[in-house]
Amino acid sequence: MWKALMLAVVAAGLAACSNKPYKPHDWAMEVQTAETREAHNRLADHYEEIAQTMDADAAEEKAMLDKYIAAPHKYGKQILDIKARSQGMIHDFELAAAESRKMANYHRQLANARDKP
Repeated sequence: MWKALMLAVVAAGLAACSNKPYKPHDWAMEVQTAETREAHNRLADHYEEIAQTMDADAAEEKAMLDKYIAAPHKYGKQILDIKARSQGMIHDFELAAAESRKMANYHRQLANARDKP
């Protein structure tokens, strides 16, 4: 189940990167057809940007969690559910960032391998 959620988070990150010339579904095709150093470097940059977005989302959720914890009386009995959901989201954002960084490193390795004969 967490894999499906992580994929949803990464998809949201893809959608957030709208200043790129590719739509999210174009990146899937780019991954499948990347053969040049430049293509792998573009993919690595893209995955690094997603990781940064996920890091920012995790930081934002952490700040919200701190506010929840600072004033639990505002939320009553729901505070436990709110905290659990918030902690889960932070965990998922951090996992998605780590996975995106792995993909970025992988594509950088592929790009560097293209330099060698």
